[in-house]
Amino acid sequence: MKQLAGYISIFISVASCVEPFDFETRTTENVLVVEAIITNEIKRQQVILSRASNLEEVITFVNEYFVGLPFESVEKMLVNPESDAVVTVADQRGNIYSFTEVKDGVYHSDNEFAATQEENYQLKITTVTNESYESERIGTSGISKIDSIYAERSPNASGDDGISIYVDGSDVQEITNHFRYTYEETYKIVAPNWTSREYEIIREEQEFTEDGMVLYPAVNLVERTEEQQVCYKTDKSNNINLVNTTVLDKPKVVRNLVRFIDRNDHILSHRYSILVRQYLQSVTSNLYYQNLDNFTKSESVFSEIQPGFLEGNIKAINVDTPVVGYFEVASVAEKRFFFSYDDFFLGEDLPPRYFFNVNCDRLTSPQIGDPELDGPPPPPPGACPQPLVPQIRLGLVTHVSVNSDPDTCEGPYWVTPSICGDCTVIGSNVKPDFWVE
Repeated sequence: MKQLAGYISIFISVASCVEPFDFETRTTENVLVVEAIITNEIKRQQVILSRASNLEEVITFVNEYFVGLPFESVEKMLVNPESDAVVTVADQRGNIYSFTEVKDGVYHSDNEFAATQEENYQLKITTVTNESYESERIGTSGISKIDSIYAERSPNASGDDGISIYVDGSDVQEITNHFRYTYEETYKIVAPNWTSREYEIIREEQEFTEDGMVLYPAVNLVERTEEQQVCYKTDKSNNINLVNTTVLDKPKVVRNLVRFIDRNDHILSHRYSILVRQYLQSVTSNLYYQNLDNFTKSESVFSEIQPGFLEGNIKAINVDTPVVGYFEVASVAEKRFFFSYDDFFLGEDLPPRYFFNVNCDRLTSPQIGDPELDGPPPPPPGACPQPLVPQIRLGLVTHVSVNSDPDTCEGPYWVTPSICGDCTVIGSNVKPDFWVE
């Protein structure tokens, strides 16, 4: 491992005081990435371990994944899962909760348990190469409660029309002043150009029979066998949303904006649901997330230096290996909220562009390669778009209707981009258990 190259202290104002924000600038390998939060929910708690092979991956991880607890699955990260580790969480009474690897780098507690206010907890990790890591002993206080979630049609700070989603929350015991919010949004997708039929390829290329007869590329229209009209997609928040109520009379959050959705965002087009989670944090946990938020937003600050590691509460015991991550114990509450497009945009047109800004109003009619079915002979070879059959095989298009009078470079069918005719390109055709219309 390469040695320490430099050290920088950046001071960030936190609440009413100023705390040092320390970054170690290193070019190193083998950085352990730890994702662990133990809550007061009775469940199998989760720890995710992975390994970043260089500093660039660490920065990518911090900027794209770590800021949005709950975390994305390790498969989506530009890091390698850390397998075969021994992971435990111990409380101050000596109870030890063992974790088992359920898939690469993802560890679940063997038994369900919940963090309690009476206990402090410590995370311990021993890797397959006998590297040992442990966290500080930390606990939780207060009882998290989400009082209400509500949405309003209103412009954002830039004047863009859209939906603002707010949350009111509190600590039932009025102990904790630090709140953190995440959300998980699920929205209904209806493919705008869906039809009940799809293509079955009979022949991909021109062939010749033994007697010299030409067989042209051909397809059949058959009934779809899979639900592809209505789907659902779930996305997780990717920002840090913190509220500090220290200056207020009581630890109560009012009208905290957790999500703004632009009126032209297609996720609003039908029905939308958001699950908001409210975490009660300790002062040190809150400080860490404030520093993390500043790290991800301070591109100009770091333009002339090499960013390093954001120090958390997990340390290496017997090796000189840096650790990225934070072990948090928190009281959490969650609440779900639904609304439909017509609740705020009754009688108004849907957003003009589909997902990824695709124009589903534009249909095409690729030639199939059969002169009896295609339009007039095309210009010189290569002048027409890709033929129909290769586009079907690559999953690029789905059927819309028959083209009864094809023009030059057109074939016997009108097609649409698959994303416009098959909702499974974007989401899942399995309705979530919590979904209500």
